[in-house]
Amino acid sequence: MLWSAGVSVRGPEHAANGERNQDALGLWGWRRGQLAVVCDGLGSRPMSHIGSRLACLAARQVIRAAASWDEPHALIGQIHRRWLEMLPVAPSLAPCTLLLAACRPDGDTLLAQLGDGLLAYMVGGRFGVLAPPRSGFGNETDALSVSTTWDDWHVARIKMTVAGDGLVLMSDGVADDLVPARREGFLRLLRGECQRRSQRQSREWLRRQLEHWPTPQHADDKTLAMIFRGPR
Repeated sequence: MLWSAGVSVRGPEHAANGERNQDALGLWGWRRGQLAVVCDGLGSRPMSHIGSRLACLAARQVIRAAASWDEPHALIGQIHRRWLEMLPVAPSLAPCTLLLAACRPDGDTLLAQLGDGLLAYMVGGRFGVLAPPRSGFGNETDALSVSTTWDDWHVARIKMTVAGDGLVLMSDGVADDLVPARREGFLRLLRGECQRRSQRQSREWLRRQLEHWPTPQHADDKTLAMIFRGPR
């Protein structure tokens, strides 16, 4: 059985200033599978919170309507075009990163990432991450409206068939505070804590962890979504 949980919280700085959460989370049951999307609006752009929320919805519409995802290039293009159609402002005002995981009931899973954040997975006891370390300078990142080529995307297929297999999507407000050596342990911690809780209790536990994030002077919005195959 596949199960999921996720939460998005404003960073302390945004909360103190009465600003919107620029992250967005989409987490839906889908054909007895699960679909998770995490987007992070670029903080330097005034409407990035709109871009991130509409990117989640665009991904949902495209993936739910897809007969298959054997041509991920075409699906990514559809998501980008649908996002552009939905935007009420110029794309340059609302760029955002995008992390996506779409999992069928048999565990066949499509992964996609554009920009910052982290998409990590555990399959058959093997831990992996989708994208290589960022190599840009400063706050440079790939994002919808900023990136226009297929080469900017990282895409993969995995098969989650064994109890304990799973994945986690994190915006950079979470991911940037995890050194590579701690990523696998963090995924295992999330899996263990949430497997012994209901979905509602898991969301409450996750929210507490993100609202009381232990990194000193953390300021960024924080969003996390996970999908696991469990014995439930």
